Amino acid sequence: MEDISIWLRELISEFRKESEKLSEEERLRISNLDDFFPPCQLLFLWPKDVGIQYLICMHDDNRKDMEIEVVGPFPTYEAINTLDSILKDPKYRRKLSDVEKKRVFDQTITFAEILEGVFLGFLQEIRNKPFQKPPPTGIIGTKQMVSWESFLWIIVGNIAELDRTKVIGAIMEDARKAAKTKAETSVPQPPKPEIKSCSTYFYPPIWVGKLPRKTFREKAAGSFINPEKALDLKYKGRVVVVNQDGLIAIGEESIPKATRMLNEIMATSLLISIEANAVRELEVCDATVDSSSLTITGWGTRTHTLRTQLFPMGQVFLEGRIEIKEEHLIRVFEQAERISNEPDISDFLLFLLEAHTHLQNSEYSQSFIMSWVIIERHMLWLWNKFLKEEQMSRERRSKLTNPAYWTIDFVLEGLNIGGQLTKEEYDDLMVLKTKRNDIIHQGESAAFEEAEKSLKIAKEIVKHRSGIG
Repeated sequence: MEDISIWLRELISEFRKESEKLSEEERLRISNLDDFFPPCQLLFLWPKDVGIQYLICMHDDNRKDMEIEVVGPFPTYEAINTLDSILKDPKYRRKLSDVEKKRVFDQTITFAEILEGVFLGFLQEIRNKPFQKPPPTGIIGTKQMVSWESFLWIIVGNIAELDRTKVIGAIMEDARKAAKTKAETSVPQPPKPEIKSCSTYFYPPIWVGKLPRKTFREKAAGSFINPEKALDLKYKGRVVVVNQDGLIAIGEESIPKATRMLNEIMATSLLISIEANAVRELEVCDATVDSSSLTITGWGTRTHTLRTQLFPMGQVFLEGRIEIKEEHLIRVFEQAERISNEPDISDFLLFLLEAHTHLQNSEYSQSFIMSWVIIERHMLWLWNKFLKEEQMSRERRSKLTNPAYWTIDFVLEGLNIGGQLTKEEYDDLMVLKTKRNDIIHQGESAAFEEAEKSLKIAKEIVKHRSGIG
């Protein structure tokens, strides 16, 4: 492997020698994908008999300049073990630099964890090789960023057989052209401001519009679907953008505030029969929206859940998604804004969504209690309303609503006697109230049927109070 190491070392040396011939502006125009300036370290991976090699260039201030590691050629059946041993090497398990951290949302991630995603891509490419037509050899096929301070070249063929002078010459020529283009460009316009936002996904997964259908050939070839923007609108004065795959960004910088508004939207979806689960604060991340095109331009993840798995790291899976018509989604936002402006209803929306989510997760006692909060608060509201309609004096109403004496037991009795609850409704609620006491005071658990019944009643209350039929 000495010839590869020598070729790579001479590549770096010739790059630096030729870059000295450029003007300062031209040197600044050398692409981040061609940056072999010091300090520079190379990791070269050579899987045997697949016709592809991988060159990863890094800029680690804590390692020696021109440190070169050549791994291979190794048989494909040893690829997983080989790559795994690299990931365990301490020099790759380093923390990210301050510059690199600015480009990721997970500040705890290590360089090895970023490298892991790259290696998984290598393995997938190796697996697909038998089904692909061999491309022309002797070329640098693809260049891509690994982190802000490292990049990848994918070489088709053997890198040692490439004309190093031509490779370096192309890099320098690209830099000259970029500098010339900049010089010829008129005074640059100030960048259009971005809207700082928060984002997450609708869950369970949705697709806005008609779900694309892949042919067998497309599925076998692993073709990609690139979701586009489905709609943009306003919610409580904030820009909202939704992509076809259910990625939603709202123009609110505060993650707690954005989480509440997103859950108002999810709960309203549930009220009009679009399946939705509660958004956890850790499932909401910083995002950016272009102010001119109103498109989502940046987002990330802060934790790993079924919802955040939808954030695209490559393929967008279509299986199991629910088709949502655009007009139905617009109705969700309109109704959510209308009904959530009333504090009681806004709270009810969140309780209902939590109850539904707990039920879906087989957390029956938690679901039951969330539903009961809605039921009990509604019964107290109904009792107050009834007393006012009966034109009772403030003094009498004060007596009949004093929580020290008028517990939910007495409220239900009063509502039944006053004709506000039928006997069937009264009987059902008394059974649920007893179950609530057993859960809180005796530590009992709710069964699925009890949680489901409680949720059904709570949902009807919220629909009635919000005016959604």
